Amino acid sequence: MAEPFRKILTPVYFDETSPVALQYARHFAQQESGTVSLLHVVPTDEFHLLRSVYRPEKGGGADVQWAEKVAREKLQELAQQYLDGVQCEIVTRLSGDPATGILEVEKEIGADLVVMATHGRTGITHLILGSVAEKVVRESRCPVFTTRRGEALSQSTPFQKILVPMDIAERSVSVLTYAQRIAEYSKGTVYPLHIVPTEDSDLLLRDVYQAREEGQKVNHLVAEKVAKQKLEELAQQHLSGIRYETILHVSGDPARMILEVEKDLGADLLIMATHGFTGLFHLLLGSLTEKMVRESGCPVLSLRQ
Repeated sequence: MAEPFRKILTPVYFDETSPVALQYARHFAQQESGTVSLLHVVPTDEFHLLRSVYRPEKGGGADVQWAEKVAREKLQELAQQYLDGVQCEIVTRLSGDPATGILEVEKEIGADLVVMATHGRTGITHLILGSVAEKVVRESRCPVFTTRRGEALSQSTPFQKILVPMDIAERSVSVLTYAQRIAEYSKGTVYPLHIVPTEDSDLLLRDVYQAREEGQKVNHLVAEKVAKQKLEELAQQHLSGIRYETILHVSGDPARMILEVEKDLGADLLIMATHGFTGLFHLLLGSLTEKMVRESGCPVLSLRQ
């Protein structure tokens, strides 16, 4: 059962991405009469404290107490401008690592949802700077909704086409229950997507495809047929009462395929599960969900599996 989003944490950086994140936070809060906790993580190092947004020339330079005071004033202004009619609280946190600060506050307030913007950096810039949003997605205990710069919430029911890339194992159905809940509010259509791998080894490792034949040979046609049937069964079971259309593809590059389907479909929202791997395991395996957060053309709702 998908939990309602009643405690919504919205970290802002005081840049051009902030208004868009706040519009989505307001949308979710209105659905469940929820509360938005508007957060800014104030840096503790001199370099970032000298950002013009903190008006250091009026506070005597890099002064963390002054920066926090300015941050609270700016949060109040944003709340008045973008969160009208929604219950809101202002939160600041001092931290040298914004992602750590966000995760600490998330835990303290018992957030049901984190809504934040991401700059969608790729390549060498992403490698050097990392991504606050991706770290929060990887380590958050609650769902995380990310939106890239430039997007805008232009309608009261924005999620008309909800794309849900998913496993066909029963343990992955949480993505469908959240999709079902959001689609009910927006009167949208859910598109469950499964991508059948092309490598024999991947199919042999997954009994769910039932593709193993005598002599360890793999029947790809059987795997595709079984996957299609299983995907339809899961959709029927967990998307009762809403419109849906299952999509099946075969590909050795799931990230590329998801992005292609998202673009072709014109999806308004992507809902994905993340395993929350960290450290060396994450470095070796990477994360499909984090790649979508970085490169998707639409907002992504990430659910910790």
